[in-house]
Parts: sequence; C-alpha cells; structure tokens
Amino acid sequence: MRLNSAYPVSGSVYNVAKVIARNAEVVPDKIAVIDAGKAIYTYEELNSETNRLANALSGYVEKGDRVFVLMQNGVETLETILSCLKIGAVYTPANFRLSDSEIEFLINDVQPKVLIYDGEFRDKVERIGVGEGVKLIEVAEKAELEKAESFYDVVKGAPDDEPDVETKPSDLSMILFTAGTTGRPKGVKHTHRSVFFASLANHIAAGLNADDVYYGAPPMFHAGGITCFQLSTLMFQGTTVLKDRWDARESLDIIREHGVTFLFAIATQLKMMVQVEGWENYVQSLRAVCGGGEPQPKELREAFTKLGIKYLGGYGLTETGATGVCGPPVDSGHPILEKGSECMGLPPPFVEVKVVDESGAEVERGEIGEIVIRQEPTGAAGYWNRPDDERKKFRGGWIFTGDVGMIDKDGYVYVMGRIDDMIISGGENIYPAEIERAIYSHPKVADVVVVRGKHEVWGQTPKAIVVPKRGEVLTPEEIQDYVARILGSFKKPRKVIIVDDLPKAETGKIDKRMVKEMYEEV
Repeated sequence: MRLNSAYPVSGSVYNVAKVIARNAEVVPDKIAVIDAGKAIYTYEELNSETNRLANALSGYVEKGDRVFVLMQNGVETLETILSCLKIGAVYTPANFRLSDSEIEFLINDVQPKVLIYDGEFRDKVERIGVGEGVKLIEVAEKAELEKAESFYDVVKGAPDDEPDVETKPSDLSMILFTAGTTGRPKGVKHTHRSVFFASLANHIAAGLNADDVYYGAPPMFHAGGITCFQLSTLMFQGTTVLKDRWDARESLDIIREHGVTFLFAIATQLKMMVQVEGWENYVQSLRAVCGGGEPQPKELREAFTKLGIKYLGGYGLTETGATGVCGPPVDSGHPILEKGSECMGLPPPFVEVKVVDESGAEVERGEIGEIVIRQEPTGAAGYWNRPDDERKKFRGGWIFTGDVGMIDKDGYVYVMGRIDDMIISGGENIYPAEIERAIYSHPKVADVVVVRGKHEVWGQTPKAIVVPKRGEVLTPEEIQDYVARILGSFKKPRKVIIVDDLPKAETGKIDKRMVKEMYEEV
C-alpha cells in the first residue's frame, strides 16, 4: 500500500514544512511541540494549525512577499515559520529588542505585506506607524491596535487543507538579520535548500533521533534558533520544547519536567546554568548538550561530561545557516577536551571549511588565517539590498567569515575571534580568545572578555574585563599573576577591570560590541 505524502511534491523538494507535514500523516499522535507552561501539540495538531495560518496568510501575500515578525519563542512563531515556507512567503523576523528607529528601518528595507507581532510589542508597532498596505496581526486574544486583527481570529476562520503552492529549492524562504557589528543590520537571504541542508547538517552531526526531546535557548529571529536544532527535530519526528525567554533556573525546571534529552544554548547561558546551586539534580534526562556562539572552555565541557552528558561545540554565522562546525558529541576524556576552548570541533556533513591568507589562498594545517565556509548547500544566497557588502562577503562560492582561525592536523577547526579584534602588541599578534580561555580557567572567574587597551611603549595591550563567581573576591593582580603562569608574558593583560556583570545580547551571548564600546581604548 502506498502512503499518501505531502512530500516530496513537484516543485517542493527541500521545503522543510512539507517534510513536517508528512510526519503529521506518519506519526499524527506523537507530541511535536511542548509550549512550556501553555500547551502541547501533536504533529497532526501542529500541521493543522499551520495550514490554517498558511491559508489565511495567502489572502494577504503571494510567493516572495515578506512576512515581518516581532515575536518571542512560542508555538505561534513556529507556525508562522512553517506557514510561510508552505506558501512560499518569506519569513522575516527581527530582534524585538531593537529600537523603534531600527525596526522601522528594517520594515522599510524589506517592504513586508504582513506584520505579525506579540501583544506586548503593540506599543512599539504603534509608535513605528507601519504603512497602510501592511496587514497587522497581533498575537493576543483581542487585537488592541485599530487596524490589527487577532492572530487567533485569523487562524480560527481558515481551512486546514494543505496549501496548493509549489516552491523551488532556490526560492527565498527567510531573511534573517545579522547582529550588525558595523552599521545597520543586513538581511541575509536564505533559500529553501539552504535552510533544509543547514538543519540537516547540524542534526546529523549532533546525532539526534526521533526519541529526542529538544530544548533550545536561541530565539527564532536568530539562525541558531531555527537550524540548530528546531526545524530538524520536527523533520525527524522528535519533540521540541519552546519557551518565550531564557532563564537559567527556569530552564533547569523545564529540562527536568519535560525530560529534555538534548539542549542547545550559547556558552554563556550554559555557564549561568551550571552556576545554579544544585543544577546537577535537574539534568538527569540530558544525554547531550551543544554550546555555541563562543569559545567552549574545558571547565564548562567537563561540568557536563563528568555527569555522563555528551558535549559538542558549534560555530557558524547567520550567513552560513548557523553551521560551519558542529560536534562531535564527546565523553569525558576525549582528546578534544585538551585542544583548548578555541577548538570548536569538526565541520558537519555537507559543509566545507578552510582557512585562507590575505590573498585568499588556503594555508597549511596549523597556520592561522581567515575562516571561510563553502556557500553551497547550507549558505545564504547573499544580502537583501546590500550589493557592495554581498560582494565582500560572498566570493567565488565561499563565505568569508571575518573570523581568525586555524585547522589542526586532525581536521579540528579553531576559532580565535574576529580579525578586527586582534591585538598587536610590540609587533606580536595576540588573540583575545586565548587569554579569555586562560582567565576563565581561574576557579573564581564566572566570565571574561578581553579587549584592546593602550600601552605607552607597546602601542596595544590586552585589557581584561572579569566577572567573579558569586561570593568570590578577585583582584587585578591575582588575574595578572595567574595568566603569567599559563601564557607568555607579552599576553598578560596589563589592565584588568573587575565588574559585577557583562552586557548580554538577546541570544544570550555576551554583547562584545557593547563591551568594546564601554572598555576598549583606541
């Protein structure tokens, strides 16, 4: 007997939403989504609600039209992603923490036909004054803005039939905005193919399966909140747990309550979690965690591996689909634990990474240069309305990351920081990540960022901004002496500032741009 399937259909190969629609037929009663503290959805229920939203949106958008989103993590956000994919609309989420003027710039840049927003952001939407031609949909039982309609009313009146829309692998599926290290954020254009393969690559590298219960910290306006490992969990018939915002203690409760087996979070968030007293009592269900976005200190990895929980690192950019390096998951005693926090791991399937010099030529193993990642099949198609930036970033089928790194003799990729962050002291190149690793290994240190400081003789010198663990007292001299015992004397930070906290971005990472603005000396 042949099973009717929504995937693949003509013209819709690599459409992730079509894969998940098929799972609604194969495993209709399996739990697909746990919206923590709110509701639980089976695959059949998720697909039905997604179809209703997709059919409703079809009244306002055509293929290629943008759907702008200001939403926290929740089932409504996931349904919005999948409904856009099904009808060929372009999911275009923004960081809701951006200022009114920044949001207004992005809306004007992408010219959406629909704006979907959480009710708590209605004041922001009202202040922005979205144009007349934009349909406003508010995620609230009753829409408060005059021209808005309730998300639930929109969905309630629509049919749950599969939308009859074909998509091509090369069709635009998402525009995801970069953090914008310089100037305005750039819209990164992802296709159905790139989202499919980025999700698949990370999933295979992490070793996930249909029995896994996944919980991810990154928001779904971030590439890491989509391809690591949100969509692929549903592609492979697993269960995903959603929570609107990350909190370390609350996340431990979620892990224990819902039997989470795989966790993905930024390294900073994992550090916060393991500093909660008694955290070990909440994580018995975990079989693996993935730390991304930042160097992975040995001490952090071992906090999990000593409990029998596998650990894997991850590295990627919005432009690369949040992939580039992923895994492998390792146990206590694995050689990668001795390679240093800059060692992120190995490229996953479908992903090719190399290190090049200033001319673009590949360097030998063990030599330092710029990390570049092959554009196909996981990388973006380019930037939205940024031809000059696109030519600089996407060259000859490769994405130039702007990150300094190397590949060792075993093929492991090391990420040493941004090229622009390198410190040149007396003619010596110093990479902040190396010093950060040394300082973080101090038993009293909770977090650290190293930036440039001025030096009257050497021009530049490392300057360390250090956060002590709760209840601990640190002095600058203590940090300087500690680093001097681990690294060469020229790498010792001549300036150390002890602070109570460091600014965080919405993704959970330390906001290094803000730290540089606050402390760097140029």
